[in-house]
Amino acid sequence: MSRSDLLAHAVALSEKLPDKSYAINLCQDRYLFIVAYLAVAIRQQVSLLPSNQTPHTLSDLTANYPDSYRLSDNRDNADFCFSHAQLEKSSKTFPAINIDAPLSISFTSGSTGQPKAIQKTWREFQTSAELALQRFKLQDQAITILSTAPMQHMYGLETSLFWVLFSRLTLHNSRPFYPQDINQTLTHLDGDKVLFSTPRHLNSCRQISCDWADIKFILSSTAPMSRKLAAQIEDQLQAPVFELFGSTETLSFASRRATQSEQWRPYATIRLIQKQQQFILQGGHIAKALVLDDNFTIDHQGLFTLQGRSADLIKIAGKRASLSELNHYLTAIDGIEDAVFFPSNNERLSALVVSQLPKQTIIQHLKHSIDAVFIPRAIYPVSTLPRNEMGKLIKTELDQLIRTYTLARK
Repeated sequence: MSRSDLLAHAVALSEKLPDKSYAINLCQDRYLFIVAYLAVAIRQQVSLLPSNQTPHTLSDLTANYPDSYRLSDNRDNADFCFSHAQLEKSSKTFPAINIDAPLSISFTSGSTGQPKAIQKTWREFQTSAELALQRFKLQDQAITILSTAPMQHMYGLETSLFWVLFSRLTLHNSRPFYPQDINQTLTHLDGDKVLFSTPRHLNSCRQISCDWADIKFILSSTAPMSRKLAAQIEDQLQAPVFELFGSTETLSFASRRATQSEQWRPYATIRLIQKQQQFILQGGHIAKALVLDDNFTIDHQGLFTLQGRSADLIKIAGKRASLSELNHYLTAIDGIEDAVFFPSNNERLSALVVSQLPKQTIIQHLKHSIDAVFIPRAIYPVSTLPRNEMGKLIKTELDQLIRTYTLARK
């Protein structure tokens, strides 16, 4: 589909949409999602982008936004449903959009508590996209993106819609999930291609034994990657791995290549500064300076290193550590598929671990990398940890899992 096809489809669809204030965009097909997103904007409605599509999430969203409708390519959960076969092209000119009006509302994953509603404008998305394209020198390159990120997630929305809209990039209209499917799709793509995914997904990809198609580079987001994992992915997939730093609140605003540096470089015109104990993000697409929840060290060039979230820092026996950093050490142990530390009632740490390794083996590994006061006093083997499709832990479900295991031990 060309850009002119897209705009003509969006104008035609906009004339058929219900007369409401909000549209809950549930489209799974990437092209249909984008057509719907632009059609909603033309009608001066606001797109609602839930972090998942569970019945509980959708019922809550409908209750909180009563003047809304569900827009989907699946009849089972739609108030307004459409398909590729129903797309029509309008000859009318694509209208001007108020770039400072609310465009869409995204919702945080709930990995740190209740999901928050984050409103963004066209101006913010466009400015962020232009800065990102400049960082990766993608403005004028004819490259095809294969992405595993859902369009409703901010990472997927930024890279699959706005990066493509303001460049010569092409988006492949698929969402392969299994590593073999990702590899097969890449193999059948002509020309230069890039893979946009997440640490957990890329970790699965590097574990299958096969020859990977030529990839110009790999992009990862949603969680920082360890240098070890990045090196393993680069070695197996034979492509450099770059990472985006950002959030639903900020959009992406920095990048790095973990195998070369642990420091993040902000996009041009964006600055991260420290004032007393606060870290403030400003410039670029950040319309109003934002106080971030993370802790950083910032060098004289403005490059920064993540030290963990403020709520993530713990203190035991006078010593401080970041739970995220401890989790990195734990999951880096060969034989551990997934794991997470959590504070116990006895002011020590415990851990949930997806692994067949004996507990003493895990502890011996940890003794080489973390202080003795942070060694988990209890290790609970579990079959899986509750993560959403982007690989983030779901806090409410994790808390319930922790309660189940700790109460059973008592």
